[in-house]
Amino acid sequence: SGSFSPVCQFVGYQARCGMPSNFDSDYAYTLGGAAAVLAASSKSGYMAIASDLSRPVEEWHVGGVPFTAIIQSDKNATLQEVELPRPIIPARPVDLDGAAFRAWQEIRLACARDELYENPGPIQMSGQTADSVSATIAMRFNYLGGLSTLRGQIDTVSARCRPGCDPRLLRVANQSLATLLAILSEIADPISTEPPC
Repeated sequence: SGSFSPVCQFVGYQARCGMPSNFDSDYAYTLGGAAAVLAASSKSGYMAIASDLSRPVEEWHVGGVPFTAIIQSDKNATLQEVELPRPIIPARPVDLDGAAFRAWQEIRLACARDELYENPGPIQMSGQTADSVSATIAMRFNYLGGLSTLRGQIDTVSARCRPGCDPRLLRVANQSLATLLAILSEIADPISTEPPC
């Protein structure tokens, strides 16, 4: 037995939005299915993800990412929170160097000059353009594919650096990986702009 307490929710944005496209529907079903599999597998604390979204649905890669992999300590913690900093999921700004933003930069002046900010009409549920995806989705980095490629490259390095291999291979591999780890540490923990105490 438990208690139930209703909570009022404002759904203004949802009430004003258009009908979901075929992509929206496929994406929502995929994430919902992944979340159900994670819950049935007792994987609490995971976020459902899908990758390769520009490909047909059958070729999407679906999985789960632990929230601990994306949570960081709040850099603006107060003195009281220093011992137990508040965890946050940081906002990710628009990638101004990414392919999607660069493509937008090429046409934005023409859009403003020629007033091309217009509604293209209702979402098409059938026909030639029904299953097309937006440019931002088509140009997005394949996260799970990137992880798979990285894993394959690590396996290749491990296979080439087995006991009995040329010591030069081992030395180059260790030095290269040490340099890579140093770079990754710099990216993960950027240098503070505040002067040292």
